[in-house]
Amino acid sequence: MKCNLLLFACLLCFSLSAVAQKNPYLLTVPGSAALRPWPEETKVKFDYKQLNAPLPKFRIYNHENKEITTDVLETGGNLFVMMFNPTCEHCEDQTMLFKEHIALFQKSKILLIATPVQVANIGYFQSNTRFSDVKDVMTVSVDSARLIEKLYRYEEMPQINIYDGKTHRLIKTTNSFQPLDSLRQYIQ
Repeated sequence: MKCNLLLFACLLCFSLSAVAQKNPYLLTVPGSAALRPWPEETKVKFDYKQLNAPLPKFRIYNHENKEITTDVLETGGNLFVMMFNPTCEHCEDQTMLFKEHIALFQKSKILLIATPVQVANIGYFQSNTRFSDVKDVMTVSVDSARLIEKLYRYEEMPQINIYDGKTHRLIKTTNSFQPLDSLRQYIQ
């Protein structure tokens, strides 16, 4: 009986190790999953935080749980991607500035991205900024594609990355509240 049990355990270990060689992300020791890199991270060929870096393809969800992809945001104008915290006063002020001058953003789009832990505060942000009034130009989303860690340096909030409308390459990064005059040359 012990011999059969030992043989069964050996066969089980052998078959599990064969599966793990084909896809090492299927088998993890409890508590070690955080130590394994995600497969898409190993394919990154760019430092997306550097000027002239391309905007990575992504699929995220807005505050209404509708899917947003890089293709949806293509308008020919520059794309403003702002990392924000819904409870940050500077982020609210920046959003209000965008909203007050939304007529300037005829071709440009504005995408605000919050971390997933902030999803409960999006309603608070909506009540303070009324961002949904300009949803054709400004979209508020939750980072379900791990974009924040790829695109931002976490220096100050809000951080705005501006991407060229034709090439989708990073042309400007700003930190903290930005007056409209400093952004005007990028608005189309």
